[in-house]
Amino acid sequence: MSAQPEHGRGDMPLPEIRTVDDLRSALSRYGFPGDRERFEEELAAAIGASTTNDFEGAAAVVRAYRHRILIRNSSDIMAALEEARAEGGRE
Repeated sequence: MSAQPEHGRGDMPLPEIRTVDDLRSALSRYGFPGDRERFEEELAAAIGASTTNDFEGAAAVVRAYRHRILIRNSSDIMAALEEARAEGGRE
């Protein structure tokens, strides 16, 4: 079995992300550099700002970072981002 790079290019098989702990693990392995730390900060802030019966803000943070994992894993999306970056945002 060969080692896979932490932040390699290309589509990588992702684990199922069913829980916040699953998301934490996925961010550590498949996320953009710094995503795990920013996720923890944003999640803590969202929970702290939530009322005791409404955690929609925290849920939005979880959804956003789950989406970042999907973006990071898509070779097509990453190629488009690199292309846009190379063009310098020019139209």
